Amino acid sequence: MPSEREWLRRLALIQCALGVLLCLSIRFPQLDGLKQPVGVAGATVGLCAAAIFKPVSRKGDAKRAFKLLVDAADHLAGAAPLGEADLRAAASMLGVDTVGLLVPQRSSSTRLASGELRLLQRGAYRTLSVPLADDDESLGFAEPPGVRLPRPLAVKSLLGQAGELGRIVVSRPAEEVDAEPAAPSESLLALLGAWWSMRLDNRRLAANAEARLLDIVESLITSVEAKDPYTSGHSKRVCKYSELIAQSLGMTGRALEEVAIGAALHDVGKLGIPEHVLRKPAKLDDDEWAQVKEHPKVGARIIDSFNQSYAVLHAIQHHHEHWNGNGYPGRLAGEAIPLSARIVGVADALDAMTSARSYQRNRTVTDALEELRRSAGRQFDPVVVDAIERIPLAHLQAIAPPPPSEPIPLVTRTLHPAPVAAPIAVPA
Repeated sequence: MPSEREWLRRLALIQCALGVLLCLSIRFPQLDGLKQPVGVAGATVGLCAAAIFKPVSRKGDAKRAFKLLVDAADHLAGAAPLGEADLRAAASMLGVDTVGLLVPQRSSSTRLASGELRLLQRGAYRTLSVPLADDDESLGFAEPPGVRLPRPLAVKSLLGQAGELGRIVVSRPAEEVDAEPAAPSESLLALLGAWWSMRLDNRRLAANAEARLLDIVESLITSVEAKDPYTSGHSKRVCKYSELIAQSLGMTGRALEEVAIGAALHDVGKLGIPEHVLRKPAKLDDDEWAQVKEHPKVGARIIDSFNQSYAVLHAIQHHHEHWNGNGYPGRLAGEAIPLSARIVGVADALDAMTSARSYQRNRTVTDALEELRRSAGRQFDPVVVDAIERIPLAHLQAIAPPPPSEPIPLVTRTLHPAPVAAPIAVPA
């Protein structure tokens, strides 16, 4: 007996022939009598085609299936992790009630020992840790106690640039067991496999890029602090303060990470300032001060080649802007200053005031917060200052450097000409 695919092919040929006859009857008036029988025949063939095609359309064609998959993702080519929404979309697309995604985990010895199984079964979603194992059905894992996947199963390997990234396991409806390989369900499973393979590969690449970026950040911080010993630990403390402020403002996820990275790199431009300027114990002359003021722009140029975040770039380039427009390098004012830069600016000032430098003794965190409060609305964003005041004092004190055990002899070094607020509230 011909398959559904063969019947559809025959019906399509009949429809084409009827279409030709109908066009001829319109073109030649003497064939006008053909219109009615051709129309009836065309309608009959169309109804037959719709009836035969119903099992296919019930599961959704490729366009609808792809839309389901994309709508379930956070981003179109997403590096977002595959989760419950994705498995529910896959179950709807395939017309099954059991969908599992196995993601192998690599140990430090690079041997595959276990994996994470994300399982949607009869509407219930859960995540399980399973031992990896080969079996006759090539599941790739041993079913944990209390989990029984209904047979028969279809298994699809997810392949990427680094080899196998995972496996999809679905329970196929009983009526499809004898379906030929070219059946629509197999095509949709192939589409699902291609989409999820791309998602997993993108996530792997994003994780590798993030790890490389963090290595670069750590190297740059070490280089800056080696060049300017007075700021040892400064970048890391500013990073921690900035994270607390961003969390107080309600920031989470990627936005929070970008603020932290921008804070950690905010002084990277000092790599472009001569050491004799950075370490000069006396007052800076106009030319030297001009060089110091260039470090935000220099830092932005340094990280521009590998950075992919505007928030990181803005935190580096604009953390010395003032709320009233008297800062540098762009003399931005108010909300024209990017939020990441306003956060880092407050965190930078807090650490500058609570750190011992050659030109100042360090203040207590309480005194520094009072100075920030006095400068809110002039040098600092009042909303960001309110956010740092909501942070428990003990959390800030745990980050601040300890007070010196002996008095530090001060030298007459001036880093900033006539700042709006107290001199030490505007760090270099």
